[in-house]
Amino acid sequence: MEMYIWSGAGLLGLLVVALLASFRMHVLQHRRLAQLGDRLSHLSAGISLLTDTLEGGLRDVAQEVERLGATRTEAPKPKARAATQRRVSTAARRGRSVQDIAAKEKMSESEVRLRLQLSGGANGREKADAAVR
Repeated sequence: MEMYIWSGAGLLGLLVVALLASFRMHVLQHRRLAQLGDRLSHLSAGISLLTDTLEGGLRDVAQEVERLGATRTEAPKPKARAATQRRVSTAARRGRSVQDIAAKEKMSESEVRLRLQLSGGANGREKADAAVR
């Protein structure tokens, strides 16, 4: 009979140990789930912040592109280019300097020189005179 008591006590002890181990595992899993929930909420907040920042940046870029597109100046029409070419050539033939022509036509001196080189109406001497002045 004593043997049954010891084995019953041993079995009861084993059940208590198993119960305590099960309770400990339950507590650890509960802690891990709480930590996982915290990490998930931090991740969600980070993604939300990133999304808001990206949307704001893309909106700003779109507004800037619209603003630049609205103020875009169109290239002069062929007739206007021809008229400009005639004015530059005429001014060079009349003895005006490249700097004066560039200031009056609101273009760079190198563009004036290029137009003078490409111009077929002015002879080489007039182009050279305008380039050195």
